[in-house]
Amino acid sequence: MTLPLLIVGGGLFGSQAAAYARRHGLAATVFDPRLPGAASPAAAGLFKEAWAGKKLKEHFQRALPLLDQLYGLRHVQLTRDDDSNESFLFVPPSAILERAPVRQQVTTIGDGWLEAGGERHEGWVYVAAGVWCEQFHAGLQITGKAGASYVFDDERAGQIRSIARGRQAISFTRDAGTTFFSDGTAESDFTPAHDCQTLERASALGLSGAPIQRHWGRRPYTPGGPVFMKIGARTWLATGGRKMGTILGASFARQLVEEELRS
Repeated sequence: MTLPLLIVGGGLFGSQAAAYARRHGLAATVFDPRLPGAASPAAAGLFKEAWAGKKLKEHFQRALPLLDQLYGLRHVQLTRDDDSNESFLFVPPSAILERAPVRQQVTTIGDGWLEAGGERHEGWVYVAAGVWCEQFHAGLQITGKAGASYVFDDERAGQIRSIARGRQAISFTRDAGTTFFSDGTAESDFTPAHDCQTLERASALGLSGAPIQRHWGRRPYTPGGPVFMKIGARTWLATGGRKMGTILGASFARQLVEEELRS
């Protein structure tokens, strides 16, 4: 009998692993209690090879076929202040995130098992719990850097404005009927002042009025970059997606399913 894949965390990492495992004929169950501070719902879903750089180029190339196969790669153009356009690839988080995870908190994991809701489950275990991974495997030195993104009513033309090197304010239609805004804030000590600054930048791009949604989350940062590791004969862990959760989640899903579970 083929063991099921038990996934701790229903964010971009865990959801893509579940979807890819099912595409390969494996049963997958995602456990996610919807803890406040999860970063994935706040993600823009935009990416381009230049953002990956040399260090993550291989991950980027591995990720694209999976993303296209599972969700369909989309394209979006954002306009700069000088009226030039910049093109991005795009998969909205709403297309990726597990729609019906088990809403129970995983309390304990072992090698090939986990406990949730007072019940023990046996199988392959993939810990993809973002900033909460360290409670299952000590020593990861995860730093959670927080930021907030906002959703405004109505669709508006996509815009991009540089804030600092490697950081931009962006607004575009992430989900139908609305406009998404993010300024890439990632702060270890996130305060209401950061929220005010983000909303001021949204207003500067013409997004006036009250937003209809606020997404707040803590991105996981790990020393030396993203982590994918085997921590037991039947247990793996991945975290440290930073601002590249869609790409790294897809690359790690391929590594888990193609190289680990299917070997």
